This record gives sequence, structure tokens and C-alpha cells, in this order.
Amino acid sequence: MCRSLQASLFPLSGPGALGAMRTIATERLRLVPVTVKNANVLWNVLQQPDLREHQDLPDVDAEQFARMVAARPVAMRPGAHGRFEWLIYRRGEPDPAGWVSLRIGDRSTTVAEIGYSVLREQRGRGFAAEAVGALVDESFGRGHLRRVRAYCVPENMPSRTVLARTGFERDGVLPNGATVQGRAVDVLAFVIEREAWEARRKPRG
Repeated sequence: MCRSLQASLFPLSGPGALGAMRTIATERLRLVPVTVKNANVLWNVLQQPDLREHQDLPDVDAEQFARMVAARPVAMRPGAHGRFEWLIYRRGEPDPAGWVSLRIGDRSTTVAEIGYSVLREQRGRGFAAEAVGALVDESFGRGHLRRVRAYCVPENMPSRTVLARTGFERDGVLPNGATVQGRAVDVLAFVIEREAWEARRKPRG
């Protein structure tokens, strides 16, 4: 799992974008946009206690969370900013396996931060890497971003592996960059640039 600052669950203000968020399909997964209609599903996922092992999630009830989701932009296009989230579903399965998110700041709408978590019983199958890779593709392809960042605590080796597999590179350390279980901790910074993403997509001959 990978998250950065505690505030990252809260919406950023700003105008909405044209064109609704879409479901992203991969070989084994469906990434379903989080809206007011299914916000309670994500809220229930976030209540899993083990998700707080490497991240600090805001302590809000389901009604507060639904209001937060309602305040977010509903579409992603060039120039849009705010928080966008998708529930991760295995194809053919009714229950979510986790979630993945993208947060675009209002000061630089070509740079985003990705976050993700997979439920404990679904880990070790490559779902996180598959979902992250799909969202990176969506970010550069549809969102026209220039850079995507990610952060995780140093001891979270599975998350570091996910980022390496999806093309992210180490980009330093942020001292006291996050709060986990009420304690300030250092975090590793990772980044993937559009140019590197494009190079990975080129066929090798």
C-alpha cells in the first residue's frame, strides 16, 4: 500500500472537468470510479485495521466521507485538479479488492500523486501493480500529466516493489513526510515522468 500525507483523503476545491471519470479495465481487474453512490463501499474498505499499518487515514464517519466525495471533481481532463479515486474489483467478483487514487494539486495540474491499497486477503497476486500501472496509463494518456509521484515508508517493501515494477524511480527521502499511527515518519519519494512512461510503451524490436 502506498499513501502520503494524512490530508490526501480530503478534496481540493476547483471547477469540475468535462467528461465523467470512467471505469478502467485491465486483464484481471476493473477500476470503478468512486462517486457519491458508492462512497460507502470505499468507506467500508478504509475501515480495515491493517490498512493503517503504513498510513494514517482520517477518522471520519460514513456520512462525512460521502460529503467529502460529493465535493470532489467528477471528471479528469487536462487542467482538472482534485482527488480522483477508483475501487479495485477482480473481474467477476462483487466485493472490492482495494482502491487506487490520484490527487492533482491546483498549483500544478500536470503533476499528480498516486496512492493505493489492496486488502490483506488479496495481496501477493500482483493486483496492486496491475491497478497502479493502469492508473498511470490513464494519467498520462487521458489526463495529460507530466509527472506522477508516489510515497511510502521505507519498511514497506511490497509497495516499493509495486512502484519499481510500474516504472517509478527513487526520488529522495522526505524527513517526517507522513504521520503513521500518530507518529511522524520519514517517507521515500518516487516519481515517473511522461518521457519514461512513453519509452516503456514503445515496442522493442
